[in-house]
Amino acid sequence: MRNKHNWQFVSNTIATMVNLLIQFGLNFFLTSYLISSVGSTAYGFFTMANTVVNYALIITTALNSMAARFIGIGVHNNDMEKARKFYSSVFAGDFAFSLIVLLPSSLAILNLENLINIPIELVRDVKVLFFIVFLNMCCNIVFSVFGCVYTIKNRLDISSLLQMTSNIVKSILLVILYAKFQPSIVFLGIATLVATMIVAMGNVHFTRKLLPDLYFDIKVAKLSSMLEIMASGIWNSINQLSITLLNGLDLVIANLMVSAEAMGYLSVANTLPGVISTFISALSNMFTPNFLKHYSHGDYEQLYGEVKNSIRFMTVISCMPISFLIAFGIPFFRLWTPNTDIRTVYVLSILVLLPQLTGGSINSMNYLYTIANKVKWQAVVLFIAGVTNVVAVFILLKYTEMGVYAIAGVSAIIGLTRNFLFNAPYAAYCIHKPKYIFWLDMIKACLCLAFCIIVGLTFNYFIVLNTWFKLIFVGGFSTLLSGMVVTFVVLGKGQRARLISTIVNRRK
Repeated sequence: MRNKHNWQFVSNTIATMVNLLIQFGLNFFLTSYLISSVGSTAYGFFTMANTVVNYALIITTALNSMAARFIGIGVHNNDMEKARKFYSSVFAGDFAFSLIVLLPSSLAILNLENLINIPIELVRDVKVLFFIVFLNMCCNIVFSVFGCVYTIKNRLDISSLLQMTSNIVKSILLVILYAKFQPSIVFLGIATLVATMIVAMGNVHFTRKLLPDLYFDIKVAKLSSMLEIMASGIWNSINQLSITLLNGLDLVIANLMVSAEAMGYLSVANTLPGVISTFISALSNMFTPNFLKHYSHGDYEQLYGEVKNSIRFMTVISCMPISFLIAFGIPFFRLWTPNTDIRTVYVLSILVLLPQLTGGSINSMNYLYTIANKVKWQAVVLFIAGVTNVVAVFILLKYTEMGVYAIAGVSAIIGLTRNFLFNAPYAAYCIHKPKYIFWLDMIKACLCLAFCIIVGLTFNYFIVLNTWFKLIFVGGFSTLLSGMVVTFVVLGKGQRARLISTIVNRRK
């Protein structure tokens, strides 16, 4: 049983990493091509459209963020009737909301040029783009509950394979559209919608295959069940609102209070940190099925051990991409986006990434608030941080010349301190452990990251990295070398041996 559990974790991890590497590779080439084709300003509106969509998703977060918990506990306790009730109620609620939000969204898009700054030559394309992105949002909402199956059945590898397929199809479609027609940011929206539908249909199929007893039944869909989930999930909606206040308004504020060009630079600067954050979050999710399983059975010691393992694993994983961006960011952006302001984009990228310095290693612990159903105080603290961020940014933009640096810098400082002073202690509280118990792990993670950065900066200082070959070879070697040292320091001998044994036994 233990070997099966270990292999499923390894399988999930490998599939997720392969998916993320493919996603990064595709984004790496496509982003550079798209910026050179349509310009950083036009490209920024695609990022902005997706950011605005997240504002609408704040409402559905109350329902969908807790769906896997309520449905999963029913499944793990062999109470399929209860699981079906929550499953059907969530689907009905999501479908109703998507219909309600479509009309006002369409009216807002028709008057979009009166709401944000859009260059005259881009007005039509930006409007069409926003409409497609909002349609994509509705599809995501309607089919979101089908994605719970992978967490419940611990088959995140299947989810990664679906994402991988959709990313490849999206990239092929973009290449065809940009090769055959006049370049337009509308194509980004079309390709994204197609990719979403591929994932949605796959989720429906695998839900029926992995959980055949879990299906939609309008007779058991109850408003009371939706309200029960939302009573807990409302705090996650507040979390989402707070995250919007912390980061989600950045492009809008840059557009309205600095310039469309500044918004474009910030959008480009968000790209690589966004990939790294997605990478860290996706691998952190590998631990959530077992978190949910141990909590459902009331086994807190096993849960604590799983959390400690996740911190060690994520320390190793997060150190490598973060240190690479910090140490080799200048030559990377010089080669990747030579037509942008390299220094500005690099500094903004570091500021955007800063919260991961203290948050990368403990990212998996964010799910503890959900499974323990203790999301209230996290939401309150995050909301205070969000309001503080918006107020501080407005003051700095009004009374200083910091410009776009103020927008990225304030949220970075707040994120750094919040991870250390609240997130880690509160996660410990949620699993009945002393509040200080994870601080030493975070300090060790920061020291490991500092070591990796110093190694990378040393290589960068002595070697001129003016070609992709040099950057990939030197940067890759430096990152792998420091990563191996961190692996040896963080993972104990028994953990290294068990991981190797799991892989070797599987091959046999």
